[in-house]
Amino acid sequence: MKKLGFLLLIVPFFLMGQDDSSSINNVTHIEVKIGHEAQFVEGVKMYNKCYSDNSGDAKWNFWRQVQGTNTVYAVTDMMENWAEMDDENDEARNKCRNLFPDFVLPHIKETNYMITETMPDISNDSTEPKDKVWVTYFRVKNTVDFMSVIKAISGEIKKAEGDERAYWYSVVGGSTESADYMVAWTFDKYADLDKDMDGVWQIYENVHGKKKTEEMRTKFRNSLDNSWGYIYDKSDDMSKTD
Repeated sequence: MKKLGFLLLIVPFFLMGQDDSSSINNVTHIEVKIGHEAQFVEGVKMYNKCYSDNSGDAKWNFWRQVQGTNTVYAVTDMMENWAEMDDENDEARNKCRNLFPDFVLPHIKETNYMITETMPDISNDSTEPKDKVWVTYFRVKNTVDFMSVIKAISGEIKKAEGDERAYWYSVVGGSTESADYMVAWTFDKYADLDKDMDGVWQIYENVHGKKKTEEMRTKFRNSLDNSWGYIYDKSDDMSKTD
């Protein structure tokens, strides 16, 4: 479980199989206690320094959720396959884990751990890192209809622009209130949100016309149980990327 050098100290996890063509993205949402954010941030930095000083080689990113009523961070890391979770020879994690009870855990109100798998066939091909991301979560009641619409829209975007705009993930397991899919659109600065560009439905309509587009929109809406979204800002000080 070497890749989860930070996450392993916060939450347990449940394992399932994985498609060979995809990779795994671990996502942990951490709600920080009111009035404890500064202490939480310092505790994470303390752990990161200890981990780096002990030659730890795992990597993770911290993202601060922009909207919402509470202070929430999302911690993410990537793995190529499930086998990486079997590696427990992370000496740096073992040396630094004693920092958690005093400097990190006391400032956490709640955690929610997700395991997701990438969906490369309908995702952007770029691996260029960016500092901001808009994530939309979907809880689905008709997977076949939902995916047929997503694939159709993604295909038209790729034809029109040369690549998909975003990164899709399927969620592995979870409760009845958990998302089934999530899509992440990365950007460099908030001014990017002001750019004038056709929406995804307009791109589809340009090819298939209004009637077909409305049929697809109705199919998409009927396939959903719920959806919600947040913007996240990356915290370089709390992330470990080298």
